[in-house]
Amino acid sequence: EGAALAEASGLSGGQLMEVLELGVMSSPLIKLKGPNLVKRKYPTQFPLKHAQKDMRFALALGDEVGQALPLAAAANESFKRARRDCGDDDFSAVYEALRPTAAPAATAVCFDFDGTLGDTETPAMEVAFWEIAAYLPGASAENVESQCRPYMVENAGKAFEHMMSACEEERAAASLPPIAEAATALPGGLVAVVDKHRSKFGLPPLADVAGTPLLQLQKEETVAALAKCAVANEGVMETLVALNSAGLAYNIATTSGKPRVPVCVDAASLRPFFPAEQIHSGESDFDPPRFKPEPDVYLRAAAALEREPTNCIAVEDSGSGVGSASNAGMGLIIGYVGATHIPAENKESHAQMLLEGAKAKDGRGAEIVITKFGDLVPLAMAFEGRRPGVHWFTKDLLAKLVGPYYLK
Repeated sequence: EGAALAEASGLSGGQLMEVLELGVMSSPLIKLKGPNLVKRKYPTQFPLKHAQKDMRFALALGDEVGQALPLAAAANESFKRARRDCGDDDFSAVYEALRPTAAPAATAVCFDFDGTLGDTETPAMEVAFWEIAAYLPGASAENVESQCRPYMVENAGKAFEHMMSACEEERAAASLPPIAEAATALPGGLVAVVDKHRSKFGLPPLADVAGTPLLQLQKEETVAALAKCAVANEGVMETLVALNSAGLAYNIATTSGKPRVPVCVDAASLRPFFPAEQIHSGESDFDPPRFKPEPDVYLRAAAALEREPTNCIAVEDSGSGVGSASNAGMGLIIGYVGATHIPAENKESHAQMLLEGAKAKDGRGAEIVITKFGDLVPLAMAFEGRRPGVHWFTKDLLAKLVGPYYLK
């Protein structure tokens, strides 16, 4: 009831739990079950239906011996209401019978993952570079390290298949053999530099994996590296909790494959927000794969949320992703440039690229680009509250945004 009162008063669940843990109300139970209430996710440790059964036994015994149990009787009514929809969930799901009720929101949010929810583009792109670096025409022990950062910036958001294709074209133009034929004849000095950087991610020397096709190697080693270093972008968890409280559904619509994205979701502690059925992959969920800017993964994500694309918000950090969302007809496209793979000096130019929509068939880009993830919340709420014929993208709305933003 305290959590429900806090939510109805506009206090976040995270703030409530912080206060409770500092006072005399702090207990192992609050620390164990409090996060369930904040996230509105109830992984089962003891089913609610069994807790309600035990409460029913206690009340029956009270009747038998003539002992009044008014608080238990009141609590039992809440458990009975919750049991209808949450009987198999953890008993902390009783909160669903108490929290403020609202009609389900018409709006849903479909998130890109790499560089949007997860600050994974930087480590993933660095792994990708050190996978392909030894094969880049002109790369040497003396210059390869200086090529890393520009390569990462230039190729951010691109599938490794495209990087390989470009590399093969450059090698052919330089009369060099294909990557597969060059793997056993690389310069020793160059290999030593590459191996030094691969070791930072716990990856083996190139000589140990020389027989593995490069694309297969990249996928396997990227998963291994991200399982150790993937984190959520700043403000992501607080934003997801706020969307939960507002009743807005959400899921993931990514080009990246499985198991890479699920592994990152776990490493970044985002699993309570995104169970397996809420992760949609252009690479893994289609045969053949349908990479962005094709619209398929966004259409799939919207359908999974039982929403029309026009009632969905797409959140993206790449030009291909914005193109995919536009081609799918998403109602609002929000660009995000707050992750670490976009240097501060490049944020404005990257934002302008997202706004231009060069990868969209109709040239539509993002409507707005934000730098603070939490600024998604007022934008989403305004989009949810929009009315036909009424301009909702107002100066008052923009005044609520905390971080710098970019408009066309």
